Amino acid sequence: MVWPFCPSCRYTLSVDASGSIRCAVCPYRSNLANFVSLPTSTTVSSDTPVPLWAKSDEEQAALRASKEPTRATVEETCPKCGAKEVGFYTVQLRSVDE
Repeated sequence: MVWPFCPSCRYTLSVDASGSIRCAVCPYRSNLANFVSLPTSTTVSSDTPVPLWAKSDEEQAALRASKEPTRATVEETCPKCGAKEVGFYTVQLRSVDE
């Protein structure tokens, strides 16, 4: 049996507190005690940065005050001064739903 799916219809199985396993679609029934070893899986994820909208108001205010606008740079020759690297800012002019 591939856990946690029903071996008959492949629907997700549900387990209650007593260890009873049942399928909501077909008549499949079992118990956790019937399994010698239960399948396990381990997921490891790295710490991801917390987005601005998920931080507290105080943290958001501090982030807005401390960050200066950053500019993107590309290795292109500037048509005005001939510099080998050009920096620019981006601005969203239209909303996402337009």
